[in-house]
Amino acid sequence: MDFNLPPLGGVERAAQAQRPKGAKAAASTEPAVAVTVDTLPASPPDSVLEEMFAAAQAADKLHEQARELHFETVGNGRVVVQVRDLDGNVIRTIPAGKALDVAAGAPLD
Repeated sequence: MDFNLPPLGGVERAAQAQRPKGAKAAASTEPAVAVTVDTLPASPPDSVLEEMFAAAQAADKLHEQARELHFETVGNGRVVVQVRDLDGNVIRTIPAGKALDVAAGAPLD
């Protein structure tokens, strides 16, 4: 499978926006919240690992058929899903819901 999706939260900015001369930064009255990572689990829950394994098996099954799914976002956050051969040639476009079914183990048809 091929995911050509932007990062969550939009496009990352390489540099801070420039302020016009004389503009002052807004003072924050809120204290900064400390972030700790000790509350994060060491690994994903078993249910997530099982779903990842099922998706990997579905990808392997598609690969055996010389097929792959390609996901790409287009305007307004829509996702286009293409069935491609292993050379990247588009065979057909399918609805995103169908792609999720295939990733869960349903046949491509």
